[in-house]
Amino acid sequence: MLVVEDDAIVRTWVRLALAGGDFRIAGETGSATEAEELLGRRAVDVLLVDQHLPDRLGSDLVKSLRRAGMACPAVLMTASPQRGLNEVAIEAGAQASVVKSSDPKRLRVVLRGVLAGHRIFDPAHPKRPTGEARLTPRERGVIALVAAGRTNREAAAVLGVSDETVKTLLERAYTKLGARRRAEAVLEARARGLI
Repeated sequence: MLVVEDDAIVRTWVRLALAGGDFRIAGETGSATEAEELLGRRAVDVLLVDQHLPDRLGSDLVKSLRRAGMACPAVLMTASPQRGLNEVAIEAGAQASVVKSSDPKRLRVVLRGVLAGHRIFDPAHPKRPTGEARLTPRERGVIALVAAGRTNREAAAVLGVSDETVKTLLERAYTKLGARRRAEAVLEARARGLI
């Protein structure tokens, strides 16, 4: 198993939760970039991935690995329940989700389940409302840059697009997030686990 989690306390919780059982942690890393490098050198039977990594969303990492042909089961973890997280996990190609505050036994049950071919999504995550539009990768990228304090011009430079394109992407994202201004959009995107 590869554990992709930047919080050392959570990594310790995972080790303790799995101690003395039938799981062996083959590696630990704190970023998506390091995870991809490790997976290029080492085969694992399951991935345990934090949704909020410092360099990328865990769901984006899983999606990228799926595009690269990696089929081993993936479990997304979050610190607390997040609306729409299960749908995000499914869309990314993950087989399960788990909240870190769960009983350690729950983690073992979920890992055994995905290795047996089951999909197990934590019911603590509220469902995405029916008809709620998803942000495109570009829209999400713009919101992430805005959340990092970038201006429209700076975001345009990072993305290699015009200022007008950034403005259009922001307007679309505002509509989908039900926001009227930047701060509201950032808060809602964070609440949905998008950034």
